[in-house]
Amino acid sequence: MQTSRLRLKAGLFTNYLVHGFGMIILTQNLVTLAHHWQSTLTVASFILSGIGIGRLIAYLIMGFISDRFGRKTTLLIGMVTYLIFFVVTPLNQSVALAYGLAILAGVANSALDSATYPLLAEINQNGTSNSVLLKAFISVGEFILPLIVLFLNEQKLWFGLSFLVPAAILLVNLANVLTINVKDAKETTAVEETAGLKLGFAKKSALTAGLFVYGYTSMAVMIWFTQWITIFAKKIDFTAAMAHFLLSLYSLGSISGVIVVVILLKRLTIKKELFLTLNAVSLLAITTITLSTNETVSAIAAFLFGFSAAGGLMQIALNTLLSIYPKHKGMLTGLFFIFGSLASFSVPIITGLIVKNPNINLMAGDILVALVGLAVAVIMFWALPKEKRANTSLADAREDINRIDAQLIDLLEQRFAAVDDVHKFKQNGQIAIKDLDRERQVLDNVAKKTKNKDLVAYNQDIIQTIMDNSRKYQASLK
Repeated sequence: MQTSRLRLKAGLFTNYLVHGFGMIILTQNLVTLAHHWQSTLTVASFILSGIGIGRLIAYLIMGFISDRFGRKTTLLIGMVTYLIFFVVTPLNQSVALAYGLAILAGVANSALDSATYPLLAEINQNGTSNSVLLKAFISVGEFILPLIVLFLNEQKLWFGLSFLVPAAILLVNLANVLTINVKDAKETTAVEETAGLKLGFAKKSALTAGLFVYGYTSMAVMIWFTQWITIFAKKIDFTAAMAHFLLSLYSLGSISGVIVVVILLKRLTIKKELFLTLNAVSLLAITTITLSTNETVSAIAAFLFGFSAAGGLMQIALNTLLSIYPKHKGMLTGLFFIFGSLASFSVPIITGLIVKNPNINLMAGDILVALVGLAVAVIMFWALPKEKRANTSLADAREDINRIDAQLIDLLEQRFAAVDDVHKFKQNGQIAIKDLDRERQVLDNVAKKTKNKDLVAYNQDIIQTIMDNSRKYQASLK
């Protein structure tokens, strides 16, 4: 079972390495592909929109399949559709088929997301940190592919090899995933929660709405920056080298952020505090970039923006959403990423309108997006209960019990002090020590106050024992 879990996690992370290739492979080969399709660069660029269309079409469908027919089924759909995209695209010479293949890549993306994020939440207690780690594998894929494309160009080798490399990795991983018993992998960990986080109606509603909004803002804030930072920097008279280097610093910050976030989430229970802090840093960084005309200051801010905004915040938000509604992880993953897809569609349109007006600061809108993200982080900080550190050993669990016992002893002493007062009033009023009606009221109240209904009988038994000893204590008083 342990082996199944390790193989499954390795397979999931490998898929997102390949997904890193898939996210930029069309743009890295766009000029060559335009010639291959016998079309213009403008038409070839239009093909890229097919990925967004595929995601929008498929997310809810794949979410339903993931919840209804299983995570493995959805995972295999994503892997097979991506494999078709990688193999057929360099061989195809039709623009129409190219657009269809781009849509297929979007479907593959949605299928992987709808299966992977729920699986990571189900197979490991460190579901949040593992979800964030996916971002690191995407970044590695995005780093490796341009080097492969550059090597192929310099050696005058067929461009299609850049598609076949991820296809080969995917094919090997497909053989791995096909032979994994996903049920065994899930059973090696703690029993999955089915009730979700215990939140009041107001907190649950506000947090749910906020997290869906964050699905949009977390994607929009990154797209806005990556698409326009180079043009913006040149416009404010930065050197061409620095204008391009800002994007590289952002990418470096993103990888560094993922590493730091994963380490912190594995060692500390500070998810909501970390989420709030990083969103605040993100807002401060993009504001600095927007207002600064100093290259050094902007370079530092670009790194910090990548570190915070692109360091796994989206994954933390999604994992939090899944912990609220664990019975519908697939559908909720689909819904969450639909908002991200809307950002992919709308931000280019919004920024395209803004850039027509030379008097408007092109990056100012990104400040507003980051501000909305920070507002969601504040809601999360308010709504989520304080996290309890997970015990990793018997000694840790016993230390927890010792700490709680100390608190109980203090409370019992306070209770017996109140019993002293009760005894005095009963003596003055000549009332019997034993009051069955009062004891029934206390036990009924215990049943109402106990959140975990499986513990009602045990809690009532404990309180009954305390009341029995309270009577003995009163009888001993003069």
